[in-house]
Amino acid sequence: MLKLSEHRRSDPVELTPSQQRKLKDWFHATLEPAPDGKVVVIPGSRVGGSNVDGLNVTVRPKLPVHRVLALIAESIDPYRWLDLDLQVQADWSVEDAVAVLFIRACHHTFSRGLHRSYRRERQDLRFVRGKILIPQTIRRPSPVPVAVEAEVFDDDVLENQVLAAALQRLRVDTTISQSVRVAAHREWREVRHVTELRDPLKDAERIQWSRHNRRYEPAIMLAKLVLAAGSIIVDGQEIAVPGFVVNMPAVVEQWARVQLRQAWALSEREMPDSWRGKLWLDEGKQIPLYPDLAVRTSGTWRFVGDVKYKFLDSTGPNQADVYQLLAYLTATGLPEGTLLHANISSGESNYVVANGGPRIRIVSIDLSQERAAASLKKAAATWISRSPQPTDEFGHAN
Repeated sequence: MLKLSEHRRSDPVELTPSQQRKLKDWFHATLEPAPDGKVVVIPGSRVGGSNVDGLNVTVRPKLPVHRVLALIAESIDPYRWLDLDLQVQADWSVEDAVAVLFIRACHHTFSRGLHRSYRRERQDLRFVRGKILIPQTIRRPSPVPVAVEAEVFDDDVLENQVLAAALQRLRVDTTISQSVRVAAHREWREVRHVTELRDPLKDAERIQWSRHNRRYEPAIMLAKLVLAAGSIIVDGQEIAVPGFVVNMPAVVEQWARVQLRQAWALSEREMPDSWRGKLWLDEGKQIPLYPDLAVRTSGTWRFVGDVKYKFLDSTGPNQADVYQLLAYLTATGLPEGTLLHANISSGESNYVVANGGPRIRIVSIDLSQERAAASLKKAAATWISRSPQPTDEFGHAN
């Protein structure tokens, strides 16, 4: 087994060319040559475990595992409606910890009964019920059975199908400990009868939330994390990974977004997870912009910022990160924006762009502290614009 830590150099290790390539793709690792044909592995910001051509590889996060779990729990259940607090065992890997959190969320959800709803189903019956499917029926040599489309009220619904798919994935994932796989199997038996989905991660995005199924939302959000941990994007192509890989920058970005949304009492419509197709730098819409954090209400930009899962050292912020935020400020017309460094340090500094330009706020939040969420909300009290910028149809400030 190869045990690695996020962003830390390993001891020299002998790896095949295929293993080296997969470590680069799967864990964003940097490889440095070492004596005797060995290499030093420096993992990026993807953590978890995987089987790399017969070699079991595990990458621990630089944050304590219990803090990683807290960030995820605070993202999917910010108001603590569910009792998802876990006593993280010292020997737990991040993949075990995330899996246990999801299994517990499923247990809480299923304990109130499986969600049931109406759905339309095609059936062959000896009697007429629902809508007769004329083309199918007239092509048959005999009048019975009749092809119909009828409404069915049961628990074979998308919410249960997504949870079943995520639990099934944990049941067979050998990078997860045996005890956790057994726990996943117990919960899977509650929904093993539902229809299997071809692409559960994509199908999960089709769920429409209402008062009837809202209690499923935390479990579904965790299910999407579990399902996403089984694949990565390499050169624009989705590749299945035999293991459980967590993208830490994505976890931290979502955590920051949820905390700010709660602090400012905003809806997901006012502060969505993605601004894809909503903001461009140019009027011709040739240069799209994708800020991690932004608020727009009634056609008015009120805040824009970006999240960086990086350590902010004494040299200050990365210039490319500052230029990126400046582009967001130019497009939205806001007088100030925030570059949030979420890592293992804290502090705040400000830069004013020359010639009367906007102010760039650099904030660092220490994620290793238990009160990281409270610190972020306190710091954010003055971030949102009190003089909103009306925008045109292209998302530009007027």
